[in-house]
Amino acid sequence: MGSWGLAERQQNPPNANRTLKHFVYLYTYAADMAYIMSPEQKEWLRAFRKHTYNTLRTMALATKEIRDMRVVKLHPYTHWTRVLHNLHVACVSEELKAVWYTAIHDIIPTHDRLAKIRLRTSNICNLCGRADTIQHSFTEFTDGAAIWKGTRSQIATILCTDPANVRPEWTVRPCFQFLPPQRHGAVLWILAHMIYYRLQRRVTSDDYADFLQ
Repeated sequence: MGSWGLAERQQNPPNANRTLKHFVYLYTYAADMAYIMSPEQKEWLRAFRKHTYNTLRTMALATKEIRDMRVVKLHPYTHWTRVLHNLHVACVSEELKAVWYTAIHDIIPTHDRLAKIRLRTSNICNLCGRADTIQHSFTEFTDGAAIWKGTRSQIATILCTDPANVRPEWTVRPCFQFLPPQRHGAVLWILAHMIYYRLQRRVTSDDYADFLQ
């Protein structure tokens, strides 16, 4: 930030013809900083952060329309109220919920996510040639495909249905609702653990099968 001259308040629009334009998030930060007073000589860092936050929040609230989350715009036909409800009622630890939250909101640094914020030139997976999305890493890529196959089969058994009816997008958009509540809770529990083990543990399909046993 210091080498690009972003440590102090900038003119607006800032750095229009510099390398910074390739880094969208830093460009936005620099543009917003034009409206924030520079820190005073004896001002505590915490106080500066506080009035920076208040300024940015005021600017955000001043917009005429309420902005939807990025993931909502990407999947506008998803029942997001039910997705978030399922996340909160899942009978798992807060750590597992936090990990599943990052997957649901697509804030994991996949190639697709990095390409959208200009940190990669392509969203293609280096090994399989498909788009490296969050769902790709859970249900299509290497051990993820085998883990999903076993998980899908187990969920199908619980729901008394064909595995083809268990949709891969449930891993990142769990907008389903089943009866009785025990069956619904069991499906949420399995999916939450699958996401956690896939992201945090990086276990093999055999290790995950042993865990589910």
